[in-house]
Amino acid sequence: MKGITLAAVAAAAAFSLALPAHAGKGGPAPTSTITKQKRNDNKAFVGINWNWGVRDGATAVVGYRWAKVKENGHVNGSLVDLTFPLTGAKFGLGELHIKGLAGRRSAQGELGVGYGFQAGAFLLNGGARGPYVNVGTDYLFSRGWQPYVGIDTLGRVKRPNETTTLSCPAGFTLQGGNCIPDGV
Repeated sequence: MKGITLAAVAAAAAFSLALPAHAGKGGPAPTSTITKQKRNDNKAFVGINWNWGVRDGATAVVGYRWAKVKENGHVNGSLVDLTFPLTGAKFGLGELHIKGLAGRRSAQGELGVGYGFQAGAFLLNGGARGPYVNVGTDYLFSRGWQPYVGIDTLGRVKRPNETTTLSCPAGFTLQGGNCIPDGV
């Protein structure tokens, strides 16, 4: 009996000493791939512009921006806003703008059309926008130019989403973040 017990203890000791030698022998480390996806960054905003030209004074702005940022950081989209004169004219509807925008995450150019309610004229618009700031001009047909500078609540367009994918070479399977040989 003493021999059987001694043999069992020796086998258990040999087995427990051999286990660490096989630890981490599952296979190669998995390869990670990072993929950037397109992203929509759509937001309502408010702001204030200072105008001069056809109408001088401060103007409140409310609007909505649809922006799509691509994996390379290019942004395109559209924007609609409605202004309300605060000074320099009676309070009421100012201008309605419908604009296309294009550029990078931190700066976009804008081109658009609209209507000036107080001037009673259609308009063309051009401008540029950065995080929390904008500058541009309206050309009101038969009335003239109305440049503006402003601040608003639109920050920098968000980065594209990133997805990380782990993969193993042929003959291995991904299990718990490790590559394990097939059939194990």
